[in-house]
Amino acid sequence: MKTILKVVILLFCVTAFSQEQKVEYKKINENLVKATYYFADNTEAVEREGFFDADGKLNGIWISYDTMGNKTSIANYVSGKKDGVWTYFKKDKINVVTYNENKIIKVEEKDLVVN
Repeated sequence: MKTILKVVILLFCVTAFSQEQKVEYKKINENLVKATYYFADNTEAVEREGFFDADGKLNGIWISYDTMGNKTSIANYVSGKKDGVWTYFKKDKINVVTYNENKIIKVEEKDLVVN
């Protein structure tokens, strides 16, 4: 019985992760490519978007979204390293993390006030 359960779980995991994610790439200039990733189960909803430099490293602003199109985070990279201010949006809070070359410099939590 345990073997059958393990096989069923394994098949479920393989099926769940086998969906291909749609990705679009657009060359901005010689040094920058914009990438847009879509949710695997919905090719119209953007999951995250941002830029790669000429070396294929994350560079510039990357924005992540939930399935409803709301921003969940805004991140910044410089040559593949976390750098600058990152903002994480929660239901009623905003977390702001400041990085310098992948190292956390400062962490703040702010209440989200909607007028």
